[in-house]
Amino acid sequence: MSQSSRPPLILDLITKASQYLAAKGIDTARLDAEILLGHVLNLERIDLYVRFDQPLEKAEVDAYRLAIGKRGQRMPVAYITGFKEFYSLKLKVSPQVLIPRPETELLVEAVLAWLAERQKTNCRIVELGTGSGAIAVALAHSLSQDAGNVPSIYAVDVSGPALAVAKENVDRWGVGEAVQLCEGDLFSALPEGLDSEVDVIVSNPPYIRTDELKGLAPEIVRYEPLGALDGGPDGLAFYPRIFAEGRRFLRRGGLAAVEIGHGQGQAVMSIAEELGYTEIELYRDYGDRERVVTATWK
Repeated sequence: MSQSSRPPLILDLITKASQYLAAKGIDTARLDAEILLGHVLNLERIDLYVRFDQPLEKAEVDAYRLAIGKRGQRMPVAYITGFKEFYSLKLKVSPQVLIPRPETELLVEAVLAWLAERQKTNCRIVELGTGSGAIAVALAHSLSQDAGNVPSIYAVDVSGPALAVAKENVDRWGVGEAVQLCEGDLFSALPEGLDSEVDVIVSNPPYIRTDELKGLAPEIVRYEPLGALDGGPDGLAFYPRIFAEGRRFLRRGGLAAVEIGHGQGQAVMSIAEELGYTEIELYRDYGDRERVVTATWK
């Protein structure tokens, strides 16, 4: 068989796809090409290089070309594969929900550290704006590793389609006993009887300024739900509500923990302080960007 008529090999496809994506202005062209081929072939990236000279069948090549075409149109890799890893958990995602970001893991870590320091078990947690359920599922999965520790997590979102994705992730990781999904606008979605009974309120609310949305990457502007990013004219629209309304539900000594945009730290801390919170702390992520504010309700 001549070289021109032989089936394409794994390495051939990765090389061509990388060149195509790079020409489309994608900085992570090689990585994306590898992830997408691994997805099509159901292989880990390392396995692609172990089998670099493996010829592919026509159906595999066609599926890969389709995936690469979507990425060339700047569709996020996670929406093409349908999954994104968060806190070492493989989570289902779709264009109905924001793609979980690695930086948000700091918010999960802050809550877990606070609970561990106080040796709190069987705690009550409210998550506002759960989207894919990433934060709620990560917290439930981590806390449930301790025998007898069954948290009660109320994961709220105004979007029914987003909650459908969250339910898939709750079921996928077997945390249905711990996570209750609630549809509605912030605290109004919660069931009766939680006044002064909540240990932690956690949220990654929309915090991008409205006038900045159009300047975001094409992957975000074209495909992600912008309503889940739009924090109003100053990006701070949701924080006063979270801290003010949260006072009704938090126990004395309970924690409010929120993700923020870089440069919003002092403003969000001031909002919490003015509403009567104490022990207010600002956390930076591994890129040294302001990322999380925590505050205690006294």
